[in-house]
Amino acid sequence: MASTGSPPRALQRLTAPALSMVLGGVLWGLIQVPDRSETGGLGDSAEAHQAIAAWEALWSELAEQGVDALNPVTRDASRRAAGDTVFMRYRNLWGRIDDSARLAFQLAAISGDPERKLALIAPLTQAEDPLIRVRASIELARLQRRRHDFESARAAARAALAVPDLPERLRADAWFILGDIAWQQDRLDEAETALNAAIEDDPGFWDARRLRLEVLARRLAEPRQRGAVCLDRTRRLIEDLGALPALAEDQTQFRDLADRFARQGTPTHVALALITGLGYRWSGDGERARVTLESAEEVRGRLPAGCERLILERVAGLLEPALASEPPP
Repeated sequence: MASTGSPPRALQRLTAPALSMVLGGVLWGLIQVPDRSETGGLGDSAEAHQAIAAWEALWSELAEQGVDALNPVTRDASRRAAGDTVFMRYRNLWGRIDDSARLAFQLAAISGDPERKLALIAPLTQAEDPLIRVRASIELARLQRRRHDFESARAAARAALAVPDLPERLRADAWFILGDIAWQQDRLDEAETALNAAIEDDPGFWDARRLRLEVLARRLAEPRQRGAVCLDRTRRLIEDLGALPALAEDQTQFRDLADRFARQGTPTHVALALITGLGYRWSGDGERARVTLESAEEVRGRLPAGCERLILERVAGLLEPALASEPPP
């Protein structure tokens, strides 16, 4: 009698080749690397395609216009000086508020007593005029931030953002305060989101771009970030590096910013090597730029593979003799 514990030998002879073909196909699928040429190894998501498009657009603009391509296009012809805040920037609006409110703002501005400043400003946060209310809320947020009362500062900034039809530059001030508070509390995700919003509202905001430069450098060093996010952060770093000297009308800031990162020692990842190298390159120090860019090879493997590969491609391009000898801006 035939055993019921195993299939007949004839059936085994028929199924064995088919099973081998199936297993072979599975193994072949496992060892094959998918074609990721369109997104540089970042995957096939909409996020990856958007990151690649923005990355390539940035380098195309740099190739055509040089670092001038990074000069921010602002909606307001007037430039905000570094360190400028809502209190002094909107002097042209004094005529649009009543005399008592104007006097309170002015007295608070010249007072050296934080408690008196708060006493003068706090009632204005309840004013009927939304412009007065917003300006008072933002100034209150700034005062509380200086006192390290971060929760009160955050609440005041959010109250300003809640006012409808807020002028973009005032909204940028509120977002910047939220970003700065988050940075001081080491809440980098919140800081990055708030600073992105501030710069979206006011591309000429020097302080927001300067702080975002620090935030992004820290965030790129974090583990477990997606490749597309890594590439976007690197792109924004380059944009901020190029924008800051233009906004300050001071080209020496390229060197200052590069030195700021170089003082931390060998770059911790290839994105930081690229940023520091570009800073030296745009300052006119070709030799320091070359040495810094070459150091990128020493820190491979610390960013998502697809993001890192695309950055290293640009590093290699900058090290080509024709580009390495290019004059500074």
